[in-house]
Amino acid sequence: MYILPEVLINLFLDSLLNIFLFIAWIAGIRIALFFDFNSDTPYQYALLRQSYLASTIAKFALTFKIFLLFYLIYTLDKLSNLIPGAMCAAGVVSANGYGVWLLSVKIVNIYLFASWLALHSFDMQRKDYAFTKKKFAFFVAIFPLVVAAWVLEFLFFNGLDVSKIVSCCGVLFAPLSHSALALVLQIDPKIVAALFYLLFVAIVLSWRRVYLFAFLHIVFIFVALLGIIVFFSPYIYELPTHRCPFCLLQKEYYYIGYLIYALLFLGTFSAIKAAIAKALREEFSVKMALVFDIVFVAVLSYYPLVYYMKNGVWLL
Repeated sequence: MYILPEVLINLFLDSLLNIFLFIAWIAGIRIALFFDFNSDTPYQYALLRQSYLASTIAKFALTFKIFLLFYLIYTLDKLSNLIPGAMCAAGVVSANGYGVWLLSVKIVNIYLFASWLALHSFDMQRKDYAFTKKKFAFFVAIFPLVVAAWVLEFLFFNGLDVSKIVSCCGVLFAPLSHSALALVLQIDPKIVAALFYLLFVAIVLSWRRVYLFAFLHIVFIFVALLGIIVFFSPYIYELPTHRCPFCLLQKEYYYIGYLIYALLFLGTFSAIKAAIAKALREEFSVKMALVFDIVFVAVLSYYPLVYYMKNGVWLL
């Protein structure tokens, strides 16, 4: 393992938060199995008190973990200065067999964590603790993924070899490369752009059908990421061969990637939260999801439009 302050901070904070979550998980198992709001036994009062403590711990730790993902990406970008061949976080992620799995599990986790936080907020609005058992059952179910992410993170950082040459993002995201994305990257950028905007229109038109609205947003996560790689990123870089989704996070591009990915997460999760609320028969609104979607699409669309206005031709 290469000892870098950012690496140590990631591992320390993740380990500390996991200790807190483990405490909440132990209490959560009991609450998920035995909590009964209609019972007035001393044991039920004890479980009720434990639910407050466990919920507070889980809320703090899971919220912090969502923001910690962005710090992990910053750390990966920082490591690119030390690993030969790496120009950004993409090269670092591919440095060993754990990087892609780590990033994938972390991304899945932030949606699961945010879903738990939404369920917790609905539970706190009820006086009958209607969702207490549900939210702790959900927390118990997702905790193994918390542990899996921590194990992958340790294995990834422990397996980094700063003397090993890795592929840069220009190779990893090249359509003719031998990477797993090569086949997808061969799709015509115009087709990807058309699919991106058609799906966005479908999302806007489906706002009254909440479950469909949420499902289309889940699909939109993958289509949007593909669109960023294949169509939009070359316009941001003003270079047709540069398709890296990680270089967007660097200062040369004004850290625009952080805004883009944050808007994508906020828009898609707001739609998922609305579906959760409807399933629980709670009040919901899709307005925030639409606002984030519109801003997200506007930010991405800005770059090809400005490029065309400046040069009179499309880059792709």
